[in-house]
Amino acid sequence: MRKYLLCLSLPGVLAACAPQNIDAIDSMASQTVSDIACKDQKLEEKMWDGIKSYLIEQKSVPSADALKVAFHTQVAKLADANPRLTSDDVRRIQGDLDKLVDSLLVEAPQGERVQTSEELLTLLSAIDVGDRSTTFRSYMQDRVRSDFTQLSKTVQSYELDCPANTGNSSQGETATATPTPTPSPTPNYSFEYQKQQALAAGVPLAVFGERWAFATAYQSCQAVQLAPMNNQTEDLKGIQITGKHSDGVGNKRVIASLSQVQTTHPYIKGMSSSGYGEGCFNVRSSPLIYDYGGKPYATTASTSPIDFFKNNGSGTSVLGVDCSAYIYTSMATAGLRMKEGRALKASDSWAWGSTSYVEPQSNGLTCLSKISITASTSIKPGDIVAVPGHVLMIDRAGSDPFGIASAKTTSDCSNLSVTNFDFSVAQSSPSKEGVGINHFEARYYLPTSEKMQAGLLKYAYYACLAKVNSKTYTPNLGTLSVVRHKGTTACMDKRVAVARESCIQACPTSSFAN
Repeated sequence: MRKYLLCLSLPGVLAACAPQNIDAIDSMASQTVSDIACKDQKLEEKMWDGIKSYLIEQKSVPSADALKVAFHTQVAKLADANPRLTSDDVRRIQGDLDKLVDSLLVEAPQGERVQTSEELLTLLSAIDVGDRSTTFRSYMQDRVRSDFTQLSKTVQSYELDCPANTGNSSQGETATATPTPTPSPTPNYSFEYQKQQALAAGVPLAVFGERWAFATAYQSCQAVQLAPMNNQTEDLKGIQITGKHSDGVGNKRVIASLSQVQTTHPYIKGMSSSGYGEGCFNVRSSPLIYDYGGKPYATTASTSPIDFFKNNGSGTSVLGVDCSAYIYTSMATAGLRMKEGRALKASDSWAWGSTSYVEPQSNGLTCLSKISITASTSIKPGDIVAVPGHVLMIDRAGSDPFGIASAKTTSDCSNLSVTNFDFSVAQSSPSKEGVGINHFEARYYLPTSEKMQAGLLKYAYYACLAKVNSKTYTPNLGTLSVVRHKGTTACMDKRVAVARESCIQACPTSSFAN
């Protein structure tokens, strides 16, 4: 495999010398340019998947200059096969490709001060799906969209010969081997069987997906059956904070004492070291904890599973995922699209951050809508709650989730307290010193999260007003949103599998249906 050293010198960001895999860059360029001739409408997908695949597999940032050279070479080959292309035509195609490469590999990382390939993967995934959660991302959204539109117009203006045997599968598809299946336990209650049992019991599809992801993450039926954490749950011990991430916000955590983690982690301490069957991952020996910026491993292939047990993302070396990765996994494994017309893929677990959910329609999350509160309905299991910096899902809700049954007047609505809330949340959070994926009673969790508490108290206020005044409200707070999946046909898709989910197929149906 050919590699040589290229130096990147982007002002303030990604200043590095790293070996570039030229074979991978050439393949990326070849896959993209093949569509210029064949016009199979996958040019944009191939470009995105090619760059993402490089970032995942090479763990480095492809040189913009090297990719331009590769594109120029491929366009020259295209011209050789199509004598009708003039030298001006060639320069026009090459110029459009150069602009796109500069937008994706120079301007985008400069604007967000990206420092690692993992951070660039997250940024480009967000731009790909339509994220406008910041002023810069909104600008880049328009910039990249304009670049792709111009390239498409250029491509459509030529009549070109499509070469035979181009292998028009995406970069991610060709680069990824089919995962080796793991043996299934007996009895084999498949995902589909468990789903149907849960739906028959009245469990929303989003909640079933979340619980399936929860049990898979811990490779345990018992973990998902445990009562939600509360103020009596002991803090996790054995975790050490080693510093801050590059954004200056999130902490870096490592496991300093495995034995202490094993004896205090609420979802691991009851497991025996021999409790994992054939094909299961030994979570007790390699625990999942909270990892800020952590993402499950995936490739850009449409068949790729979401893998909790192989680290990826911009987190630390520990196993574990952040809040948005867990919410995406919960939805994707249930077959719930986040964006109309966009197929579910494991690699989109990097795409949407917590802030995207606050204004979902503006950030590509077109299958989610803010909830309306009536005199008789408010939040429900499966609803997603988001503030800038955190996102979670409602797992269970009582008949009076906001504790407003006794409210009679509008003045009563101004004196609500989270201590009367009756619902539990599913999330990945640093709660209890870094547990990670957890279920938590809202009344005990919210006092530890000022933004979540303040926002949900406002939702409770509107729910109370709706009850007292018999009106309907759709809160638009700007700082917190409760959103719900539309459940329409356009928002459903083939589910994304989770690696090693066969380990939990022997779980009793009550694990997911209660």
